[in-house]
Amino acid sequence: MNHNSFRILAEGISVNNNTWETGLANNDLIIGPTGSGKTRSYVLPNLLDTQESFIVTDTKGSLCKQVAPLLERRGFQVMELDFTDLFHSPCGYNPFRFIRWDETRGCYHEQDILTISAALVPIDDPRQPFWELITRNMMEALVAYTLECLPPEEQNLTSVTRLFDEVGTPQVLDTLMLELSGLNPTSFAASRWRRFQLCQKADKMYGSILGILSQKLSSFGFSGAEKLFLNPRQLDFAEISRRKTAVFVKVSDCDFSLTPLTSLFYTQALQTLIAEADSRPDNRLQIPVRLYLDDFANLNIPDFDKIIAVIRSREISVSAVLQSVTQLESCYGHSKAMTIIDNCDHLLYLGGQSLETARFIGNKANKPEWGILNMPLGKAWLFERGSTPRAVRKYDLKQHPLYHQLAEHTMTYPVLLDQFDSYDEQGMPFGN
Repeated sequence: MNHNSFRILAEGISVNNNTWETGLANNDLIIGPTGSGKTRSYVLPNLLDTQESFIVTDTKGSLCKQVAPLLERRGFQVMELDFTDLFHSPCGYNPFRFIRWDETRGCYHEQDILTISAALVPIDDPRQPFWELITRNMMEALVAYTLECLPPEEQNLTSVTRLFDEVGTPQVLDTLMLELSGLNPTSFAASRWRRFQLCQKADKMYGSILGILSQKLSSFGFSGAEKLFLNPRQLDFAEISRRKTAVFVKVSDCDFSLTPLTSLFYTQALQTLIAEADSRPDNRLQIPVRLYLDDFANLNIPDFDKIIAVIRSREISVSAVLQSVTQLESCYGHSKAMTIIDNCDHLLYLGGQSLETARFIGNKANKPEWGILNMPLGKAWLFERGSTPRAVRKYDLKQHPLYHQLAEHTMTYPVLLDQFDSYDEQGMPFGN
């Protein structure tokens, strides 16, 4: 583990990633609207400098093109997951691979099944959670049935969708579950189904639940989703904590139909990495892992406010990228949003037009909100727990020592990288 790595926050300002030395959590919150430099002044410079594994949201697919060649020369394993074109994604992701098998009890971990169902059926209105909670019961039953009764090669969400389509009537599903109960009295699928059976007596309620579940499963019943689940090069979250790995997750910034799947992806990433850390003698990952969560407010990660509070000691960190504080509150609610902010020991504000966000930043900086709103484009505010707020300059990517190796530089100023025999661990070339 490298305790001497740093990450860039602003011009002339970097912070030690050794949380044991600094006493600070390595979680960062980056706030700024489109065009404020969230990617260019924060994400890209830190990808160039990184000594740790990472998973990064790559909205336009440009990050992978820019930095993947450099990272590969430094010994990183580079993987790209494409949620904009599942059929042609370079690597695959099957959520069922991360449902653990309990050798002692001879069954799948029920908690992992609950995690998948909660991510796929999030609670839209915390004041009225009934419909989502009862729909989750049916989702849990179908997921568990797929695991308990289908062969490994068919254990994925496409099979769950087919099962739902084929047994959409209560009589057929009742028959299957009763048969399963006879074969396996401790079946988790059958137990969840029994919880759900009470709703069958109310036709309108049952029809509404089927409608909700049909909508939640609609994103997984096509050939592209199945191809992603069956892709032979599958992503392994635990492996990226044992070998330096760069994972680029390409998502659409205008099509949100697969948001439940991307939310599940990050949920399982965090849960698996936590379990991997806890399995080690020192309860810390062998190689630290950072998650760069661009467009974070569109990711509804269940219990994220609790998760972010416990990952520091496990060498897991997140960089949550937002457009405004109100965007975070609209997704998680005020109290959870404030908890998430409180667990980010560094907050970098890059400007914007949101009055609510300007008021929030102004209160933290002890400055009038009009001064925050009128902040020059090249300026930013940096907040570090235990330190005085600072007005800083945004980091200029072109000043980075490795900028000359980025694709955007080589297109403007062609550099024949083949002229160099090898590169040091920072990606700097040795001459012939």
